[in-house]
Amino acid sequence: MRTVICVAVGLTLSCAAIAAPAAAPDGARTVFVLPVKGAIDQSMLYIFRRAFRDIKRLQPAAVILELDTPGGRLLETQEILRWMGSLKPSIPVYAYVNPSAYSAGAILCLGTQRIFMSPGSHIGDALPILINPLSGGVQEVPPDIREKMISPTRALVRGLAQDNGYSVELAEAMVDPDRVFEAGPVKCPAGELLTLTAQEATALLPPDNTPLLASAVVTTVAEILPLIDLPGARLVRFEEVGFERLARWITGFGPLLLGLAVLALFIEYKTPGFGIFGISGIALLTLYFFGHYIAGMAGYEEMLIVFIGLVLLAVEILIIPGFGVTGILGILLVLVGSIMALIPMLPDSLPSLPGSDSLTLDYYVIGALWRTCSTAAVVVVGLWLLSKVLPRLPAYQKLVLQTALGQQRGFVTGAGRYERYAGQTGVARTDLRPAGTAEFGGERLDVVTSGDLIAKGSPIRVLRVEGNRIVVEAA
Repeated sequence: MRTVICVAVGLTLSCAAIAAPAAAPDGARTVFVLPVKGAIDQSMLYIFRRAFRDIKRLQPAAVILELDTPGGRLLETQEILRWMGSLKPSIPVYAYVNPSAYSAGAILCLGTQRIFMSPGSHIGDALPILINPLSGGVQEVPPDIREKMISPTRALVRGLAQDNGYSVELAEAMVDPDRVFEAGPVKCPAGELLTLTAQEATALLPPDNTPLLASAVVTTVAEILPLIDLPGARLVRFEEVGFERLARWITGFGPLLLGLAVLALFIEYKTPGFGIFGISGIALLTLYFFGHYIAGMAGYEEMLIVFIGLVLLAVEILIIPGFGVTGILGILLVLVGSIMALIPMLPDSLPSLPGSDSLTLDYYVIGALWRTCSTAAVVVVGLWLLSKVLPRLPAYQKLVLQTALGQQRGFVTGAGRYERYAGQTGVARTDLRPAGTAEFGGERLDVVTSGDLIAKGSPIRVLRVEGNRIVVEAA
């Protein structure tokens, strides 16, 4: 059973389009507020990527993450931290816990320059756990891999604390229940995970009265501005737009949409003409790539590759007889474009994290291949269901001949019908290149040569008859 390493439940983002970045020409007096609310999944990370692209375009004086989250997947959290690191040193990032930042939310806070708390807020409890992908529940961690899970996360928070001036011991106590932490009014014995209230996080420690973790307790984001030397700065809040909500659903059901599109196009290929299945297949493909384009994954290149593949398939099906190189190339282009659409468009480089390897595309390529396998499973199951269920449907039975016909029912095969023309002579009524039409005794028939080109009006002779195929030569 494949399991997913998560930090708590999942960190999610309630964010979207920046409110008119063009209306803020003075980025030096603008503070970008990025809400991080709910549980994160892969589709919500797409929105987060666009948020940071907007931040780099706007170049605000600062970014404030407003957190209300139970946690999230560790891999997505690491990418968000790298995006935050890509803003340094020109754009500082601050955290506002309102009202809770557990697990991955606490790790994100450690990646910011300063932390602020709302009244009654909490931060901490960042122990890595295993989530069962089938049931969605917490899976028990075997003792022999427990330390293997905790160690990378412990190194991550230790590096973040060192980089941003937080207590390393405090950060490790949030991740590892075996760590003992005691400072001021806070005591966390072995066997417990450290979670702080707003009052505990802002407690002043002797001898220099430095805060334990957070700088201050504030009731609104606006109250943070004077504390970061930006009084009166304009707040620009990131909000989710309708297209992105739709894209989140599309990317979430991407394998199913792509699998249904392939099934629809396959049925269209097996039926004469062009009808509802062909239109449905194209519509599903369009919806699939639209969602991934909005999510910042598919670009014009991927859509162009798939379009060329579909054109080649159409040429193979509608124009070229049989199925050969053109059709195979079309299938490969559609497959390559679909896999590329699952790999996000990341910047050329994102900074590495302390205690973590550099970000590579390996993880995203593996994820794309897994989703492609899911699509293949949808197609295989769909074909099996079609073969079992479709023949039993009344609508299908009306379209397909159910009774075998013999000569007693008036059915005569074409076999032997043209044997009487063997050896006869006639006239080519069209150029034979090598196929064309000829006339024998006033009857026009489709004929073919052995490869020779015979001009229109030339006398010809039937060389042999092969079932329904009449082979001729120049007389």
